[in-house]
Amino acid sequence: MIWKTNLRDVPYPYLHDNSVNRLIRKPQSPMKIKKQDGKTLFSVIDLGSHSVRMEIVQISADGKCEVLENVSNPIPIGRDVFTKGKISPDSVRLVGKILNDYRKIMKDYGAEDCRAVATSAVREATNRDLFIERIEHICGIRLDILEASEEVRLTYLSVKDTLEKKYPLSKQDAVICMIGTGSTHMILVQNGRVRSSETFRIGTLRLYEEIGQPASGKKVKDIIDTFVGCVVDDVTKNYPKGQKPPLFIAVGAPVRALMNTFSGDKEEPKILTVSRKNLETMHSSVAGVPSEKLAETYRLSDMIAQSLEPCCDILEHFIQITDAQKLVVPMITTRDALIDEILRDFAGKEDPFMQDIISSVEFLGEKFRYDAEHGKCAKEAALSIFDALQPLHGIGKRGRMMLEAAAILHDIGQYVNNRQHHKHSYYLISNSQLPGISPDELEEVAVIARYHRRGLPKDSHVEYMGLSPEKRVEVNKLAGILRIADALDRSNSHKIRNVKVSYDDEKLTIATHASFELTLERMEVKNKGDLFTDVFGLRAVVE
Repeated sequence: MIWKTNLRDVPYPYLHDNSVNRLIRKPQSPMKIKKQDGKTLFSVIDLGSHSVRMEIVQISADGKCEVLENVSNPIPIGRDVFTKGKISPDSVRLVGKILNDYRKIMKDYGAEDCRAVATSAVREATNRDLFIERIEHICGIRLDILEASEEVRLTYLSVKDTLEKKYPLSKQDAVICMIGTGSTHMILVQNGRVRSSETFRIGTLRLYEEIGQPASGKKVKDIIDTFVGCVVDDVTKNYPKGQKPPLFIAVGAPVRALMNTFSGDKEEPKILTVSRKNLETMHSSVAGVPSEKLAETYRLSDMIAQSLEPCCDILEHFIQITDAQKLVVPMITTRDALIDEILRDFAGKEDPFMQDIISSVEFLGEKFRYDAEHGKCAKEAALSIFDALQPLHGIGKRGRMMLEAAAILHDIGQYVNNRQHHKHSYYLISNSQLPGISPDELEEVAVIARYHRRGLPKDSHVEYMGLSPEKRVEVNKLAGILRIADALDRSNSHKIRNVKVSYDDEKLTIATHASFELTLERMEVKNKGDLFTDVFGLRAVVE
């Protein structure tokens, strides 16, 4: 018999602690899953703004996935962070107690491996590093911050897999809305690739907490109309020739609650839909109705009841910028997305989102009117040099991706001004959002692009010194490669393509097989090759 437990009534502790130390966040380590008797057993934990959930998962030898246990508890950290900016000592101890009980459940099942993530509220908390350290000390479970860009990547891949047969995203344009209690994400899909994503700090419960109680539904609606209205206006500017996507998709706990409350049409076990007209009817049913009455009428928790009207408001704004005749809701959770990722890693599969990252990078370039052909030339040359020098630099696939992104975007600062455009490129990249690229990686991409010309990295450069020593070394290597690649298209003729790269103890040889004069390119490679020579000890030669 499988032992189950109900942890919904865990009491709040009433202890006090005034610690305010901030610690350096440990890097996320890959999860390693063990097999026992031909079966794979592990757990996933999702610590959200207003609830924490855990699933114990078993994968059989034939690949069948089964959830053995599913528990959840309400937590107040969203209220803490959205009103005071940090997680309170009481909330720290409550979460620690809940996760300690979860750890006991894991032990009873024999699930030694766990992937635990924290999303919106912890992401924004000023004391997030201290919170993570203390939780690990209390219960032995290490929480990883699920950055917004990573949350978008994981959810998109799970949505794509779920809808592949019925609504294949690889073949059509779509708007995907991820609505949470603490934040909302929007993904724009064009030609089967993610083109852009935006994260904004509006959640179905967050608004009530930030405004303060009591807050009327009308007041919350007015804020949503103003803020989300601006967001969707920006989204429509990115449509090609004003063409609206035919598909509108929404996910998230408030969306699932809405579908379960009003019985969306079930097209497949994990896919519900609702027509535009019925969505308007749902909205009318909850608009202006006190959450207490909704909870009583539909037998909902107060938290879910309070989420319904803001959720409808957000959905109606987004469906208006599509040509969709219905809302499509994959009934998936963050835990589902985590499980899918774990199984991909376990099977040794490549990241299927990599091309979407590059697609969103190119879209950012288009936004700032970059020279696409020059960016492509620089990218191709940079990757050829990177691949040839792999034994020397030892940088992995994520570093290769960052070099590719920096090569595409290195000149976007010219949108601001050609003078010192490398610094403008840094600013534009570092202040953008790119799905699948973490904030730390985005900063590194920006710094690499910043050094594609002019001065070399110095201790007096704040953006450079803000990186860890290991990342500073990596920036020197990748920026050195980018400077050579950029120099190869100095004439902006885009003629040098498909270069062949080799090296010996003294020099890097770039064979262009060009039938035209290369004097300008050779001069530029010589002028910009200083960083490359300092890093690799090789002189770059163009043939």
